[in-house]
Amino acid sequence: MIFLRGSWHIPVLAFVLGGVLSIQEGFTFFVFVFIMLYWLINYRRHLLFLFILFLFGIGGYIHLSPSTSSFYPQLLDHESREGTIVSDVTETAQSISMVVKGEEGKFLVRFLKENENDFSPGWKHGALCTVKGKAEPLDSARNPGQFDYRAYMADKGIHAQILINDEAALQCEGESWISHLYDTRKQLKLTVKERVHLGTYIWMEALIFGDTGLIDASTVEWFRAFNLSHILAISGLHVGLTLGGTYFLLYRTGLATKKQSKLFLLLLLPFYMFISGGAPSVMRAGLMGVLLIFTSSFQKKIPLIDILSFTCLFLLVSSPSYFYHLGFQFSFLVTFSLLLTIPILKQYESKWMQSAVIGMVSQLSLLALQIHYFYEFQPFSLWMNMIAVPYFSFFVIPFLMILFILSLLAPALCSVLSRAFAIVHESVLSFLIRLSKYLDYPWVIGELPPIYIVVYICFFLVVMRNWEQKKNVKAFTASLAVVSVLVFYSSTPYFSKEGVVTMLDVGQGDSFVIELPYRKGVVMIDAAGPPIFTTNKEKTAKEVILPYLQSRGIDHIDALFITHEDSDHSGSIPFILEAVDVDRMYVSPFHTEKYESEVRVERVSAEQSVWVGGHEFRVVHPVIDQDHGDPNDNSLVLDSVIGGKRWLFTGDISAPIEREIVKRNRIGQKDVLKVAHHGSHTSTSEELLKRVNPKIGLISAGVDNRYGHPHEEVVERLTEHGVVLLQTNRHGAVQYIFSGQSGTFSTFFPYNASRE
Repeated sequence: MIFLRGSWHIPVLAFVLGGVLSIQEGFTFFVFVFIMLYWLINYRRHLLFLFILFLFGIGGYIHLSPSTSSFYPQLLDHESREGTIVSDVTETAQSISMVVKGEEGKFLVRFLKENENDFSPGWKHGALCTVKGKAEPLDSARNPGQFDYRAYMADKGIHAQILINDEAALQCEGESWISHLYDTRKQLKLTVKERVHLGTYIWMEALIFGDTGLIDASTVEWFRAFNLSHILAISGLHVGLTLGGTYFLLYRTGLATKKQSKLFLLLLLPFYMFISGGAPSVMRAGLMGVLLIFTSSFQKKIPLIDILSFTCLFLLVSSPSYFYHLGFQFSFLVTFSLLLTIPILKQYESKWMQSAVIGMVSQLSLLALQIHYFYEFQPFSLWMNMIAVPYFSFFVIPFLMILFILSLLAPALCSVLSRAFAIVHESVLSFLIRLSKYLDYPWVIGELPPIYIVVYICFFLVVMRNWEQKKNVKAFTASLAVVSVLVFYSSTPYFSKEGVVTMLDVGQGDSFVIELPYRKGVVMIDAAGPPIFTTNKEKTAKEVILPYLQSRGIDHIDALFITHEDSDHSGSIPFILEAVDVDRMYVSPFHTEKYESEVRVERVSAEQSVWVGGHEFRVVHPVIDQDHGDPNDNSLVLDSVIGGKRWLFTGDISAPIEREIVKRNRIGQKDVLKVAHHGSHTSTSEELLKRVNPKIGLISAGVDNRYGHPHEEVVERLTEHGVVLLQTNRHGAVQYIFSGQSGTFSTFFPYNASRE
């Protein structure tokens, strides 16, 4: 295999493309097949190389294909099961979690605490356990754009969870040698926490131990928004500093010979990878470090690109779940891109220019994937990277490593220095966050499809090749093509004749998003918040509504209707107003809630109309001079024709209000009825159904909600009238995709008419 020297990345790329091919469907599948065939034909003159690429591609297709098996049904057959703890035992104030591997496979066990100090000393890695409890499926996404926890865990081979609240339900004996390493890591964290200032320890835990849980959520979001998350992920920079600092301390000071220093580093690296949390970026950098030290000891010089390729292949073969890990994808893609940058960097003598090139290449290499996963990016994030990366690289990380060592050797000195660091770091970080507010112009593009990612990467490689060859005009032209991929995709809604009405699954609440054809307007009707007893009030907005809007490339809402002020209809409004540009809000004359926003609020009542993009929304209720004294009965009721169908949105009005609307002859026959008050028996009267005579009934209700919505008598009444029911508690999000005067209803979960 000597002829592959410096080219091992090509077979590994074939292996990865085989994995990508295994998860594609339809048109995209055939596009990837075409790309792979075209790529292979280029090597037709090298038959042995071609054969190797073919084998690697087939191997990747088989080895990396997603698992379709689930042992959840088998778990249901047992009230008690045995297994071995195969993960660290993680603890929070509310629960203790661990992964247990039994005969059926791996499952998550979560012990729900009654007291904060609850813990069993027998719960350790490698312990053989007997678990008593009901196996349940993991939570899955119920809306487009929503994070899918079930799929995320399935990629790790975990398909079920068992919740327990009694220590007797989890009896364990024994432990493995790895548990001692976990104990050492926990003890190190406790020791350091006791000896350093809390403000410093928060960053130590993130940048030394690989756990960002203590960093304020808004700060973590700031890092993500400005593409600075790589700073929080322990990576090659941290490993490089560790190796360099240790080597200097041992060899340059004369404490050890070169051979002894390298041997110590070979022993140190695996321990460091474990202590720092074992993230994919750490594993990549650590294994590359081991290979570099090992090969240099035998006087064998292997190209860095080959070492990266061997590391990638080893991790994917040993653990296919890495293939689906976002950190793994980002780490290897940016490292590969930076290796391609080495010849380009030699063209510049200025260190600042080289830093700018590294920052730009890092950003561009990850941009397509970032948009695919997070739907947006900050165009000015490059400038923030040019400031933040040197600051963290040359001050924060080295200083924290010194403090870590001092916390073990000189606690008193460490305490003083850690306080000083906390003051300086907090000031600098506050300044950067304030500065970023002047650069905060996110470009919301939407969920970038795989085919666009492929085209983007192809153009990016053309840029790199021409840049390396100093063909600057061609490189600039190709860079315009890179940007044009994103511009073209973000503009597709404005050229699409399709419109979409989406009833989001927000649990026990209402949220509708209406996207008019050619993006002539975006309308929202209600934005539910979480249940009133939920501490995290922004949960529904952050986890459901905003991800959906961003996945659709929506950063502007033309009209936001709030039917009434109850939390299950308006609880997420403050967070929507903060994150999205809203032209105007419409409320009833009796709406009492006020919002801290400069958005114009208009009060509308019966017989008024709101026009958005040439589309009419007619207000049916309430009448301006009739206050019913109940927010539900004062709900806005809207009438509109969308996609050739007549719609009625009813808020939470009760049966008496429905009869009043019918009596006043304000409505006629409708095709689609948003069933009032989540299907409560206090609404959906016979009088309304006879007048409206709907074909489709939409019910937004939470799964197993405490109110029992929709009530059985309402479902029976609707069924007797021949109404087809689409319910979020059964079907997840419901969409009506239309073009012109016709359209189709679809549900996030498969709809089976025979079971409805």
